[in-house]
Amino acid sequence: MKDVVVGCITKYTFDDIKCWVNSLDRCGFNGDKVMICYNIGYDVVKELKKRDYKVLGFIDNPEQKRLEYDDVDFNICLQRFYDIWAFFNNTLKDDYRYLIAADVKDVIFQTNPSEWLERNIGDKKINVGSESLHYRNEPWGRKNLKKSFGKAIYDMNCDNLIFNAGTVAGECKTMIDLFLNIYMFCGRSPVHIPGRSDTPDQAALNVLLNLQPYKAITNFTMSEDGYAAQLGTTANPEIIEYFKPFLVEKTPVMIDDVVCTSIGKPFCLVHQYDRVPEWKKILEEKYK
Repeated sequence: MKDVVVGCITKYTFDDIKCWVNSLDRCGFNGDKVMICYNIGYDVVKELKKRDYKVLGFIDNPEQKRLEYDDVDFNICLQRFYDIWAFFNNTLKDDYRYLIAADVKDVIFQTNPSEWLERNIGDKKINVGSESLHYRNEPWGRKNLKKSFGKAIYDMNCDNLIFNAGTVAGECKTMIDLFLNIYMFCGRSPVHIPGRSDTPDQAALNVLLNLQPYKAITNFTMSEDGYAAQLGTTANPEIIEYFKPFLVEKTPVMIDDVVCTSIGKPFCLVHQYDRVPEWKKILEEKYK
């Protein structure tokens, strides 16, 4: 069975997504590449289709209306989970082995995610990457969890490590059911968390994965395992000195133009590379 990588974009030009697209095209991945698109120009669709991407949510005619949502009620970070479930559950869930769902604007693929999962997921059904911090020690995550689900749920999870919602992978059928559960779990939470344009999706993911049956079937990878570098917490020069006392593992390093673990193992995925200006410049040049 083939694997599939899925991204979701809104209001982006192709220049905004070229590092994601070019890195995926070059990493050796030979499965299907899917982009769910909202509120984008037809030129972006044409470029993706030229590269053999499947484009969902966009009527294949520039004269017809695009898939659009009202900005007041729409947040792509949450909506994507429902729409991935909707598209795949209806027609595609039996077509794929692994589904890799990755943020688009700030993720690159350094190696083939299919090969990483084959070597490392074992008998688990879901694979997630750690931010190397516990909830109680990460101000954004702490606030997000409290605002999303209240103090009791925060207290239950404050000593848990945070796992990122932008680099999730696993068995396709299990993944799309998880995504629907994330979307429904957020039903009583605000679409936008007060103070920033954030949503409850990452908090929902973490709460669900620490409940059965998900806890038993999830491969909780650490940064040093080399699956995904979460640079927003582990290498961001603006906040790294604050986080250093709380990080539970060593920070990533860049060797030439490759982001690696502390012992020099290249990461499969690199997330939030735009939080590290020096590395951003190098990676954008590499994948332009």
